[in-house]
Amino acid sequence: MSTHHDAHTESTHSELDAWHQHPAAEGMPQAEHGAHAKFSVLLVTFVVITVATVAFSVGIGVYSLGQMDKLVAEREAEGLEAVAPEAAAYKHAALAEQSGYGWTNEGNVKLPIEQAMKLVISEQGETSTP
Repeated sequence: MSTHHDAHTESTHSELDAWHQHPAAEGMPQAEHGAHAKFSVLLVTFVVITVATVAFSVGIGVYSLGQMDKLVAEREAEGLEAVAPEAAAYKHAALAEQSGYGWTNEGNVKLPIEQAMKLVISEQGETSTP
């Protein structure tokens, strides 16, 4: 069973208009712009853009880390004083008590904690030497 099909498709392209036609008065066509790229200029441009991008990124990173450290320090200071004033007062009193001399009870003397640690270390050194 063979049937004849007309497989020819008519062209839908029209003829070139006047814009595509270049008269002789225009002269010779221009040379292609950028046909001969200078490698040194391209390399310098690439390096400058890369260095600027890296410097900008590092600068933003350093700035944001500084800002975060500043915010954390402010929050810690606010948290110590504002959130729990009783706890802050207790901590300050305990630190002041540990850093001075005094009597704990009859016959026992209180030393600053740094000096007490040094005494313990020196006593341990004397007892461990043969």
